[in-house]
Amino acid sequence: MSAAVVRRWEARVDRADIAAWKETFEARVLPSMRGVEGFRGISVQAARQDDPCRMTVLTSWDSMDAIRHFAGDSPEMAVIPEFMLAFFREHDAEATFHDEILREGSK
Repeated sequence: MSAAVVRRWEARVDRADIAAWKETFEARVLPSMRGVEGFRGISVQAARQDDPCRMTVLTSWDSMDAIRHFAGDSPEMAVIPEFMLAFFREHDAEATFHDEILREGSK
């Protein structure tokens, strides 16, 4: 398996809303992401300090072409379904892309 392309995006979320965000994301967004050919996985982190907290979303893909299948012709633009917007105090308008250099661990 070759190295992944990682798409990084960030938002600010009230700590009290994280559980509802996760539940909604897993039920309504993640299934469609899993259906995109070239999707490898996702990792979401919430900063321990501050409220609202900075949430970082890292998705892994086989290639930039796979990301374009997910995000469209402007793969850097944020992909946020309308029903998810209420969770965010603020969010990045664009994502950044990174080459995965090393991954260790099973979970």
